Amino acid sequence: MKDHMRSVHRHVDDETRDLLKKEIEERVADSALDPDRDTEILARIGAWALRRTLPSEALGALEGFAASGNHALLLDNLPQPDAPPTPVHGFADEERLPVLNALHFGLIRLLGLTPYAVGYENRGRLIRNVVPNPEAAGTASSWGADSEFFWHTDNPHLPFGGPGVNPRLYVPRYLTFCVGRNHEQVPTELMALETALDHVPDDTLRVLAEPRFEVAAPDSNDLADDGNRRVYGRTPVLEPDRDDGPRVRYDRGTTRARDRAAAEALDAWADALTAAPCWRPVLRPGHFLVFDNYRVVHRRGAFEPAPDHEARWLRRCYAS
Repeated sequence: MKDHMRSVHRHVDDETRDLLKKEIEERVADSALDPDRDTEILARIGAWALRRTLPSEALGALEGFAASGNHALLLDNLPQPDAPPTPVHGFADEERLPVLNALHFGLIRLLGLTPYAVGYENRGRLIRNVVPNPEAAGTASSWGADSEFFWHTDNPHLPFGGPGVNPRLYVPRYLTFCVGRNHEQVPTELMALETALDHVPDDTLRVLAEPRFEVAAPDSNDLADDGNRRVYGRTPVLEPDRDDGPRVRYDRGTTRARDRAAAEALDAWADALTAAPCWRPVLRPGHFLVFDNYRVVHRRGAFEPAPDHEARWLRRCYAS
């Protein structure tokens, strides 16, 4: 079985890591910087320090990623500032995390992307703390742990966007992650769309590309004003794109078929995702991951969290 995942991995040496940390720490010292209020300041500090210190191979990988056709990019051995206890109830004291936030927004800037949030998720905040929140027990959510979060794309209940648009109205193009901790060594599983397509018969692909499905918002989204989930109706699961090839919108828990043939196609799609090979990086402090949410599905298996203050803690930001 061929794995079509095209990922780039760049390592930062210890000397560069330490210099990068020093440069950022000097510029955020004695400042109360909030990622939602001071996004531009943090991004400018981070991008300046990264350009000054990173080797050309890493800078080139970042600056060329969006146009490269690659599915994902992983940097490792970035600075690892001391992290406070894991904010298992979802929200951290962000002013205690200026180095991590400057790195995160600086890296997004080097990618040529814009960080953004949506008002109906995560209280409209840019940074989503991916933590085992006890209040999300039993849900397929980035705040879950005890339930598998099956293969999905983020916010699939929206249309796909394009250049020069307000990204809040569309499926997020890129997901970016920094890491607080991951003592449990839970992998973040990624699969290229092309890999999954290889495992689906042509007649099933044709059904998946027809507007015979409804996709509702995930558990992480607030309900609409009428008290119901937002739903994108009469949509395909697979959509072609002239420039990027096929794109996918899917969440097993919220995607519904409108007829019997569509239901059979959804079952075959889920079976293909279960059988196909994938990339399973274990994200650790000092890692930065970005992947294309239009062309990559991702998954997190169920796991037993460490004690609250030491539990798994990733930090996600949408970018477009």
